[in-house]
Amino acid sequence: MIKSTYNSIHPINNGNYILINSLSGAVDVVDGLVKERLDRIEQTNLQRDNQDEVELLTFFKKRGYIFHSLAEEQQILFKVKDAMEKMTAKSKWGMTFNVCTTYACNLRCPYCYQGHQIHDHNHALDSDEITKMFEAITQIIKMEENRGRFIGAQHRMVLYGGEPLLPQTKNTVKEVVERAVNEYGFRMCAITNGTFLHQFLDIFQPYRDQWDFFQISLDGPKAVHDKRRIMAGGQGTFDRIVQNIDMALERGFAVATRTNVNKENLGHLVELANFIEQKGWNKFPHFGWQVTPVTNHFSEPMPDHLPEHELLIALYEMFGDLDSFIDKYNARLGSVINMRTSRIRNTIRSFDWSRMDDMDACTSSGVTSVPHFKECSAREQRFYSFGTEGLIYACPDSVGRAETAVGSFFPKYELNSEAHQQWDRGITDSKECTECSISLFCGGGCAYANLMRNGDITKPYCNYANETIDVYIKHNKHLFEELGTV
Repeated sequence: MIKSTYNSIHPINNGNYILINSLSGAVDVVDGLVKERLDRIEQTNLQRDNQDEVELLTFFKKRGYIFHSLAEEQQILFKVKDAMEKMTAKSKWGMTFNVCTTYACNLRCPYCYQGHQIHDHNHALDSDEITKMFEAITQIIKMEENRGRFIGAQHRMVLYGGEPLLPQTKNTVKEVVERAVNEYGFRMCAITNGTFLHQFLDIFQPYRDQWDFFQISLDGPKAVHDKRRIMAGGQGTFDRIVQNIDMALERGFAVATRTNVNKENLGHLVELANFIEQKGWNKFPHFGWQVTPVTNHFSEPMPDHLPEHELLIALYEMFGDLDSFIDKYNARLGSVINMRTSRIRNTIRSFDWSRMDDMDACTSSGVTSVPHFKECSAREQRFYSFGTEGLIYACPDSVGRAETAVGSFFPKYELNSEAHQQWDRGITDSKECTECSISLFCGGGCAYANLMRNGDITKPYCNYANETIDVYIKHNKHLFEELGTV
């Protein structure tokens, strides 16, 4: 017998331990004796004729904590991987087409990951380019369906930039939205700074039922936000954005307010939470608040950068019980933090699942158990992003960096299958990830960050993944104790 590669053990109170397996999704509280028996599972002097030992071995096996051999574990790993890929292919939710209406942006936020040189490009997609883009989308949908993926699935289109909603993009946006909804039946959303949203709501209103959300950044109370989300001329944007969030919510649109957090504005989150409550936004069922660290895909140091585990610590200190915080504000703790902790969090919330004694739980109905072989939709080849220079990208964060393009849509459609295929990488394509105990909570990290920092999507930039999980467990010891020991 061998211990699973994907076990991790965390001490809690009274000599007990939390035992977690990122492949099976099992979470159990065990005492020191059980931990000791697991630690010496590979020794030959286990008393296999002892009934207690036999029962414990049976428990370890059913929960996925031990295997007969590494080959058996690998067989299970790839069996689950194949099951996940089939689930993805048959998902009712299909691809996301990210459309950069323009690379131009009217803001000069100091932490922008795109860099501001690209924001001086004022070209907006014209009708010929839009037509070619939709022709490319038709070909992409057909290609994926020929692969047996996303047949009859609901696809989504995201307006993206730069800043997608500018006065000079009005005709572009109108044509793109009309065609996306009327001809293709796409769901719609927009990632926007919100400064000109009021000029577009009449265009979007007829499609409200097809509109998923606007993501709009609000980086703190007025005095803080207006130092960060600034116009090219240095003017603040808080008042206009707040007015436009009000207007969108009142018109029945969903708004996902995003706060990009670093050390500069971290201390103002409580004040912003109070402001959201005073505005009554959290009373709208279609309002959400995403609190996420400022993204750093590159190896250059960022001033005031806040790693995700430090943000998580700060949120516990400021708000206490994060489940209550999440419920009160319909909050989301950034996609990366959420991914790395969600399976553990869901297990705590559904104690019965933690007692499921079948290794096949991770491919059955237990939503808490689904492992992450790939961190994002770019790795799953579900993202296709269109830049205003006529290029196609696998990841929306990479748009404008021509060296990362995987094809073109203008003047003609071409997809570089070799360049595109390099994004189809998960934890089983990386030796480091395959041997990492928490990789199936993590999914191998951000593919774009891996590429920019390490030159290869399969070489992970771990971005404090272990530390984030440790922080989450440390601050929820009392909940784990309610599970009871094995």
